Amino acid sequence: MKDIFNKYIIGVFVVFVVSKYVVFADYEKFVESNVEHTIVQIESKFSKAKEIAVELEHLKSKNCNEMILSLQKVTALNPAINSISIIRDGRYYCSSLVGLNISKKEVPQKEIHIKEKNVLTGLPAISYYHQYDGENGIQFFMKGVAEDLKESRVGNVLLSNEEYTLSSDNQFGEHSVNGDDTYESNQYDFIILLNYNVAVSIKHYLIDNRFFIAMVLFALLLAKVLSIKSSIFNYDYYKLKKVIKRHQIKPFVQPVVNEKEEIVGGEVLARWITSTGKVISPLDFIPKIEKYGLMGSMTKSILTQLNEYKGTSGYHGLRISVNLTEMCLYNEEIYSLCCQLAKKCTLVLEFTESTEFENRTKIISYMQKFRDIGVKFALDDYGTGYSSLQYLNYYQFDFVKIDKSFIDDIEINSLSLKILENIILLANNLDIKLVAEGVENKNQQQILNELQISSHQGFLYFKPMPLQDFNTVVKGK
Repeated sequence: MKDIFNKYIIGVFVVFVVSKYVVFADYEKFVESNVEHTIVQIESKFSKAKEIAVELEHLKSKNCNEMILSLQKVTALNPAINSISIIRDGRYYCSSLVGLNISKKEVPQKEIHIKEKNVLTGLPAISYYHQYDGENGIQFFMKGVAEDLKESRVGNVLLSNEEYTLSSDNQFGEHSVNGDDTYESNQYDFIILLNYNVAVSIKHYLIDNRFFIAMVLFALLLAKVLSIKSSIFNYDYYKLKKVIKRHQIKPFVQPVVNEKEEIVGGEVLARWITSTGKVISPLDFIPKIEKYGLMGSMTKSILTQLNEYKGTSGYHGLRISVNLTEMCLYNEEIYSLCCQLAKKCTLVLEFTESTEFENRTKIISYMQKFRDIGVKFALDDYGTGYSSLQYLNYYQFDFVKIDKSFIDDIEINSLSLKILENIILLANNLDIKLVAEGVENKNQQQILNELQISSHQGFLYFKPMPLQDFNTVVKGK
């Protein structure tokens, strides 16, 4: 009996050791595969840039004016590329962003270049430099690399060119191993530094097993149910729903003027008017409306009020812009309300580029449906969102609204002015009309007029106003 018991104990011990060894080996493989996945994702971006570099080699002997549209087109079609610079005779020569004579700074000495601060964004920048011959080459400023670093599930990772580093939260630093594990790219001159996190990596390893996946799915389902339940029993949800139903969120209009300060249209903006007459800023209620899925209801209310207001019958020839989300475009009630309003004015539906559209084919189809009834489309806050050039390439907007951030410093910032000039060049080639947002003084007005951006919107001319006040200033124009 004692011998049987001893054999049983030994057997259990062997199974335990073997299981532990197998699990540990599999766990090590899991850690390495996660880091390798990050490397492959980043390599794919540089490989795409390398392919494009070969395709663009024919441009290296052309002048900047001859090559800039090709550079901008490539940038528009490749979401991972932020901008492209041509380097000639050891100096920066031409950029897809600002054109000729872009910088007097030294060109990169490494294939993978990490820069502490981008002049435009103020954030670190990472680029891939492809050398054609001697001191001639092409530099691709990349985006999305920090997002690839965030995908690591085994700890904090840094991308390094063995001189400087870039972190997943876009922090710039000097290269220092400090006990980190290093993983080299087999294709490009960069390495990944891994600051291993036991708790995080084990958690993700367990989640990857089937039993734990089932548990996670159940937990997610439960969380979703609880989220829906919390919305149902949330006071703010019911309050906002009632406010929308009673049309207490009103359409205000900020006029748009031409170079002669004549009103040519207006942008409709939502303002919550309480029962006491207090005006509540959209910054205080729009995030809650988005959170509780009430954006469609609010849009229908705004369009209904515009249609019911008698003054809109006199808006023929005016561009009336209404902000819309992608999901609103698919709503038949909203389409019907737009049909009514499009008979009274030139209706312009504005999209922001803060998030990527979910279904490109579907949205293009629905945009055409609205265009068939005379609706125009505008891209709002141009230059600040998901991928400006990509949006222009896919969706063929009629208007582009230049974001206020580009207008604010055009009097003192030559780079902003250069960017505006290139936006104008691109818009003219794509037959897109431009509208400048946030015009606040006469100097800005004069510069915009000299640049032949003839549609302006801002406090220099008018603040957002109730429909009846807009109707009054339109009649008095």
